[in-house]
Amino acid sequence: FSAYYKGKYKKSAIEAYWEECEIKGKKGKAKAAAKTAAKAKAKSKSKAKEEPAPKAKAKAKAKAKAKVKAKVKAKAKKEVKAAGNFKVCVCGGAGGIGQPLSMLMALDPNVKELCVFDLSVAMVPPAGVAADLGHLERKSDVKGFAIDIGQKPVEHLEECLTGCHLVLIPAGMPRKPGQTRDDLFKVNADIAKGIVEACAKFCPDAMLGMIVNPVNSVVPAMAELYKKKGLDPMKIVGISTLDVVRANKFVGEETGKNPNFINVPVVGGHAGTTILPLFSQDKVAKTISADKIPAMDKHVQDAGTDVVNAKNGKGSATLSM
Repeated sequence: FSAYYKGKYKKSAIEAYWEECEIKGKKGKAKAAAKTAAKAKAKSKSKAKEEPAPKAKAKAKAKAKAKVKAKVKAKAKKEVKAAGNFKVCVCGGAGGIGQPLSMLMALDPNVKELCVFDLSVAMVPPAGVAADLGHLERKSDVKGFAIDIGQKPVEHLEECLTGCHLVLIPAGMPRKPGQTRDDLFKVNADIAKGIVEACAKFCPDAMLGMIVNPVNSVVPAMAELYKKKGLDPMKIVGISTLDVVRANKFVGEETGKNPNFINVPVVGGHAGTTILPLFSQDKVAKTISADKIPAMDKHVQDAGTDVVNAKNGKGSATLSM
């Protein structure tokens, strides 16, 4: 109230007005105060009339802008942004990484339609995974798709991939003890190529998240494939956050701190010595003594192999993904 009337009346006029509002029982005094207020009003009006037109216009514009801003702010507070209605496909969705990844996607409020694709020889049929996820209390509509070994995805995945905004590809063979990620290149690159070719045909604008070993080689190879087809190679990305997760966990173990509040950037690739954790860039990790850093590097770089060996050839890292 005070802010609204600020500068409109003189101090003496305002005081006179408040005196008028008080119940004192002295009519004469009240009348005098009213006269004073009336005089003050008349003066302020005449002053406003005398004010140059441009100045008055500027004030009016400023007031109008302020009102618009206030309305926009109020509207922004009331409006709740609606969740997205995206279509997502998980290729290899019946595997060790594919199933929990499909569950995460089905739980996401931004996902309206989820397609789970895998080979018909998968341990769990994709239709079964879809049926299971379809019972979650979420809006996502989940469907399963399968093809036989030897069939080309580009010839059978039109319904599955058409309209996709995001395609996640945790497909391919997992590592076994004694194998390096590079040993998987021939098999997994062929698997990835078949899916990427189908994506190029049915959902060329979708983002493709590759979780196919060896990521270091598969991602650039698939990016070249997209280039040759005249598509944007930047749509092909490698998913390797796992190295960040491991670095954060190991720093937490070393320092006794909560890994939730640690964030170690990891640059490079996702194979052996190409994995480079930047411990100096995290406020907790940089407290670790310099002589321990080489061992920490090795621990992060060999973490995947440790899991493969611990699972004794029956799988690779899936749950920590």
